[in-house]
Amino acid sequence: MSLKKGALILLCAFAAWWALTALPSPMEAAGGDAAPPRAQFEERRRAVGAMMEAATVWIVAEDDDGIASGTGFIVGDGYIATNAHVVDGLGKGGTVYVLNERIPARRARIVKVIHEDKDEAVSGRDFALLRFDPPKGVELPVLSLNFDVKRMDRVSAWGYPAMATRFDASTQRLQRGDSSRLESPPVIYTEGTVNAIVKDKLGSSILHSASIAGGNSGGPLVNGKGEVVGMNTWGYKEEDEGAFLNGAQLAAEIAFFLADNGVTPRLAPGQQMAARPERSGARGGEAREDRRRRLRRRFGNLSVVIPRGWSVIDEDEELFLVGADDGASAVGIVIGDMEGQTLRQLAGALSKELGGTTPERDDDGVYIFSFSDDGTDTLVCVAEGDDKSLYTAIFISGDGEHPGVEEFLSSLE
Repeated sequence: MSLKKGALILLCAFAAWWALTALPSPMEAAGGDAAPPRAQFEERRRAVGAMMEAATVWIVAEDDDGIASGTGFIVGDGYIATNAHVVDGLGKGGTVYVLNERIPARRARIVKVIHEDKDEAVSGRDFALLRFDPPKGVELPVLSLNFDVKRMDRVSAWGYPAMATRFDASTQRLQRGDSSRLESPPVIYTEGTVNAIVKDKLGSSILHSASIAGGNSGGPLVNGKGEVVGMNTWGYKEEDEGAFLNGAQLAAEIAFFLADNGVTPRLAPGQQMAARPERSGARGGEAREDRRRRLRRRFGNLSVVIPRGWSVIDEDEELFLVGADDGASAVGIVIGDMEGQTLRQLAGALSKELGGTTPERDDDGVYIFSFSDDGTDTLVCVAEGDDKSLYTAIFISGDGEHPGVEEFLSSLE
């Protein structure tokens, strides 16, 4: 990555992040009290439906063994949550696609998978986090999580059950092994009731009567406001008696899975992550160590721990950008090629590009300068990488005294 390209990408990512913090939620944008109560109710239902159509995605996994599909939903800018069993059987060289009526087929990469044995208990965690590049100019809502769910609550399931999507032309092409023209079938909506919240030796699950089938795995189970109360994961049918049960993982488990992997969950009004759900089958010390390992993220030849209350905004092999959820601070790291320049020349060129101060060299040989953009001050530190042909530039924007900044930088390896 060239110096100029790295700087421009980082500045665009910073600008997009700060702009997004001021955007209203889909439900806030759908408000209004001029219409009669019945019309208001129908208007809210239509707003929820439009939000769910945009936030629910069809997931198609393809490898040499064939094609499988499931459902996911948007949990952050460029992030999708789904079931692990939708994607974790993918062979080497396999490809994951995500799409819906607003998102043309995009390749996604698997960020994290956790798949506990269902033979041990049905509440075993079954989560995957996917990363994709959202289409430019298309507004995609991020679904909120609501931990308040109880027996008799009305819920709806959204997804792509194979028993319905098999009639779609794109699905029929998939069944013939043709994934070259992926087009999304319509998302399927079903309604039901929470039957019970049941516990086993690992945790709890939601039992509900909203119809789901193969292909619904990983899809959202939501309340009347379109807030996610669970992730549809399994179904059981007693053939002789015609009885069935549908199971979903709790929103609280989804929230901690996201937080452990650098994505701050969006919570419904009044919700907070006060305590991790009890998991009696997990050992405390091993579980804490596992969480610590999951929090450390790798990019290029570096790794870092994401502070609590911070989210990953953008990342690839040469760029990593995180921001505090309160919008007070952000830190970005660019790794690039020295391109035959000295570190002093490179720092000077970067400062000139950004309209910054004259770089000064500290005792460790790091060049430091600052610049201001729309009233936000940013400190930049430019250093040589372990490979002398590379440089590392660290951007600290906003509140440099934010506790998360020190935690982030001290964990950098």
